[in-house]
Amino acid sequence: MDEPLMQAVEEAVSKRKFLKIQYRTDLNEYLSVTSMIKKVEEKNGAQYLELVNGEEIRFDNLVKVGDVASDEYNSRDFTCDC
Repeated sequence: MDEPLMQAVEEAVSKRKFLKIQYRTDLNEYLSVTSMIKKVEEKNGAQYLELVNGEEIRFDNLVKVGDVASDEYNSRDFTCDC
């Protein structure tokens, strides 16, 4: 598991703050939302984030939470915020 990313998620949950969340959908679409993470829970053997709007995001689909990127990406992947 990506520990720095999980720490960023847990901090966001505990501080109840809105932040930018970037993730991939099951169709490999890249989406970005500004929301608050309500909770993190395990379902069917995988970790999921639940946002305040009810949307659920699988943890392994996360690209970036706030300023913390997933281990699958490097800083050069975020040089342009288009």
